[in-house]
Amino acid sequence: MKGVHGVALAALVASVAAVGVLAQSAAQAQPGHGKGEEQKGVAPAGEARAILEEAKGYRSWSTFPQYARPVLSKGHGGTYVVAWRNEAAAKGPTAGGQYPEGSVIVKENRPQPDADAASLTVMAKRNGSWFWIRATPDWKVFTRDGKPVAGPDVKGCVGCHTAAPNDLVFSK
Repeated sequence: MKGVHGVALAALVASVAAVGVLAQSAAQAQPGHGKGEEQKGVAPAGEARAILEEAKGYRSWSTFPQYARPVLSKGHGGTYVVAWRNEAAAKGPTAGGQYPEGSVIVKENRPQPDADAASLTVMAKRNGSWFWIRATPDWKVFTRDGKPVAGPDVKGCVGCHTAAPNDLVFSK
């Protein structure tokens, strides 16, 4: 009888371990990092469409030196980020600490360092403030509670980036 219970216990332990591994893999595969974000996106509109169109060439831009290789970012849901900046953003903050108008920053959010981007986070300096977009790799905009995650006041972005030392940008 002990042998049957031992086998049953071993099977139970193996099942629990397998469920844990699957849950961890599923969590890592989630592209969004904001609470309530949906995985599939919607077509961008208005300002978001114009910014994403400009951002499509981001792979030809320079990277931030500290984000040239994937860096673990707890603030982006435990993903690994690589960040590119357009020519305006590459100039860095002015003496007043502000990035120039027209700056665009694109962060790839990857579940693992060597994985493809699961999502993109885009910041664009417009009219003296940042416009934030959470996008899919095919340039659609994530939604939260049925609304696009794009605009000057995206809570998950602004709330965290207020701690950044350079005009809401975490850069050295």
